[in-house]
Amino acid sequence: MTVAAPPASKAADHGFGAWLTPVRIALIVWAAMSLIAIVARWHAIATLELSDTDDAMRMAQVRDLLAGQGWWDLTQYRVNPAGGGVLMHWSRIVDAPLAFGILLLKPLLGQALAEQVVMTLWPPLLGAALSVACVRSYRHLSDPRIAYVVPLYLVAAVFIVIQFRPLRVDHHGWQIFLAMLIMGQALRPASGRAGLIAGLSAAALLAISIEGLPIAALFAAIVALRWALHARADDRARLAGYMGGLAGGAAFLQFLTRGPVGLAGHWCDSLSAPYIAALAIAAAAVFAIGRADPARRWLRFAALGGAGVLAAGTLVAVEPLCAAGPFATLDPIVVQYWYRNVLEGQPVWASPVNTMLFVIIPSIVGLAGSWLAWRASERADDRRNWATVIVALLGAALLSLLVLRASGTAQLFALPGCAWLGLRIWTRARSIAGLLPRVAASVAAALTLPLPGSVAVAVIAGLVFPAIKAEQERPEKSFAERTCTDPAAIAALDRLPPAVLLTPIDLGAPLIFWTHHSVVATPHHRNREAMADTLRIFIGDPAKAEALVRKQKATLIVYCPAANDFARYRRVSKASLAARLYAGTPPGWLERVALPGDSGLAMWRVKPAG
Repeated sequence: MTVAAPPASKAADHGFGAWLTPVRIALIVWAAMSLIAIVARWHAIATLELSDTDDAMRMAQVRDLLAGQGWWDLTQYRVNPAGGGVLMHWSRIVDAPLAFGILLLKPLLGQALAEQVVMTLWPPLLGAALSVACVRSYRHLSDPRIAYVVPLYLVAAVFIVIQFRPLRVDHHGWQIFLAMLIMGQALRPASGRAGLIAGLSAAALLAISIEGLPIAALFAAIVALRWALHARADDRARLAGYMGGLAGGAAFLQFLTRGPVGLAGHWCDSLSAPYIAALAIAAAAVFAIGRADPARRWLRFAALGGAGVLAAGTLVAVEPLCAAGPFATLDPIVVQYWYRNVLEGQPVWASPVNTMLFVIIPSIVGLAGSWLAWRASERADDRRNWATVIVALLGAALLSLLVLRASGTAQLFALPGCAWLGLRIWTRARSIAGLLPRVAASVAAALTLPLPGSVAVAVIAGLVFPAIKAEQERPEKSFAERTCTDPAAIAALDRLPPAVLLTPIDLGAPLIFWTHHSVVATPHHRNREAMADTLRIFIGDPAKAEALVRKQKATLIVYCPAANDFARYRRVSKASLAARLYAGTPPGWLERVALPGDSGLAMWRVKPAG
């Protein structure tokens, strides 16, 4: 059964209806949402109150680049200066538009205001590109109305919109945008060009973050499955294009953004030689299999499966540590007191119940709608495209259960199924004669939107389970409140001569952003030794902590007594340095330094040795 296009589509051949295309609707809806977001966050924008430590560190990287640091030099020298700095695992692809925008506006506005404008406008602009890509991708599905309404579903997807809000300048928005580009090419008619564009997009996804590897592998499996099932020449061309674009694009982008060192380095937490070698082997194997063109289905499946095993074996052979994952080398103390508390990297069940519902509900609704759309489709191409959406959504949804930060991509792939289901319910509601049933059906259609649907389930859960209701009513502190980054205190700290600050891990990046000082550690895992030392200092014996402080050449200890991480440190032991500082009974090698402001930020000076 197919779904008819809306009657208005026939009347939209001229005038305003012809002008109001899906792309223009998407831009209008996104612009309205972005304007609301800017107004709602105006205070945060005016004070540059960042809500995430990675945004702070990203801007520090951009500032260093504009100050003359080399394009290929991704070392953050103001973190762990005693160890020579930290080589960041991030990509210049994300830095480039931010740096270009600031460079363009600086002569007109000055450095500070140029940063403010770029940090405010760039995330919504990238979101506008996502909105257009979303419409252009999902227009290939069976119901043409989806392209008209999916912008509404996009702005109602919390885990997507939050990555494109003003000041959110880190790489997560890029990941969602590139995943949409890959999906768009997967829904187009099969061709080598479609595969190449998707492969290049997947390569950019990996260059930005190796977190994108499961999505890149998922779509490789989808295009491989299509050819393995039907042995069509155009599917074979798409598969070859995808793998060629992925392998070649990964090597090119790695060289472009990291130079020769990037091609030779062995890192498991970012694109590097082990992954590039594995992709090259996989592409070569796929080219050979495609050239052989096995006639039997089981041979195609076996050969492609062998190519996957060969690629995985290459990865482990080039760098065996990669078999254990990117965080395997972390000190156990860092895992216990830092990594397990980074919720975006943890399974969804480690999060509050509300967060779990907002992750799971859109995926369930999207899967239901996509499956029903697949069943209702009569044309083979429509069924194939809906099958692609279902497989991609299943993979992304499973990934979002295991790693919370993947929820944005899962919601992105859930949108067409949610929209299809909402359109069907809405169409049915319009044909109901009774007022109350028609209103009820219309409300049901609105509940297919990710945000209203998740809120409705959360409200019901809160009514049924008192513990969930209490959790929902618990007030949430802003990032500034959680870190005591009072402007007066920060300004006073910035006026001090350059120093090395020892801070709780979460406070490090904001102080790098706000001041000219260096810090021992930030919440970035490559700095594992300094992170471990920081934790041992705060949770350990003050007498032993002194030696570690001097090893790290720290001259000031700065912390927020109300911060979550500092609270964890002081609860480990009443005799720990954190507990002693909190109680106002410091060891003799520290002296208090007063800071103005009412934020509660505390500072202690390390007395000279001896």
